[in-house]
Amino acid sequence: MSFNKVTMAQVVLKQYRYKLTSYHQVFTSLAVLQLLALFFSSGGVMTSSAGSYGVDAYLNTYSGDLVIIFTFLWGFINAITMTTKAYREDDFLFVTNRQSQHLSNMLFLVTASVIGGLTATLAGYLLRVILFWTSDQGTFAGMVGESATLIELLLSIVAVALYVLMFCALGYLIGNVVQLHRLFIVIIPVLAVGGLLLNGWMGNGSPITLKVYAFFVGETNMLLFLLKTLMTAVLLFAGSFALLRQKEVRT
Repeated sequence: MSFNKVTMAQVVLKQYRYKLTSYHQVFTSLAVLQLLALFFSSGGVMTSSAGSYGVDAYLNTYSGDLVIIFTFLWGFINAITMTTKAYREDDFLFVTNRQSQHLSNMLFLVTASVIGGLTATLAGYLLRVILFWTSDQGTFAGMVGESATLIELLLSIVAVALYVLMFCALGYLIGNVVQLHRLFIVIIPVLAVGGLLLNGWMGNGSPITLKVYAFFVGETNMLLFLLKTLMTAVLLFAGSFALLRQKEVRT
């Protein structure tokens, strides 16, 4: 009999380190998606023109928002993937239980969210650099004049990382709900598509959609924004834990 007493924190830390080294394909897919988004963004997200007295002016709007959207999608999909059988069985390499499994998954998703938020924000500045060297500098002058302080850059990284974390938490919850019954594989997409159709039929958006958007995106107070996003992520993760904590696992 071994006299070494292994604590929960040690087990969680070992699983977390294992996932950081083994799930490298998660970050590879992040890089691929962000490069793809940069490619699409290089053509501009909006074009407008105006003319008067024989003079025509064209305005191309460039934005790194598509990179951020792709990063949200990446976090959501990878969180769902972590709940699949193949990923769950990786934890059987350790003496584990449901609690340590969830905690290590959550730590990994938090780390992935920080990395995703950092790279997505910096990708916007990379897009500017690419356009500066590949476009006519006269047409690009308006964008070059924009700058951000270090504090603004850090706040942007934190904000994007928290959004990614919410999408990860939502995907993780949905993935765990599906584990309860395979019928949810059909029910959840139907509800999602139905919600999108309802939103389209209501013109400018349903009241619920507008309220959700205003609650998260429309918040101007940084402290309240931190509280809203963190509490939402915590509640979603807590819901995942509550759903499956009674489920048996191999040891």
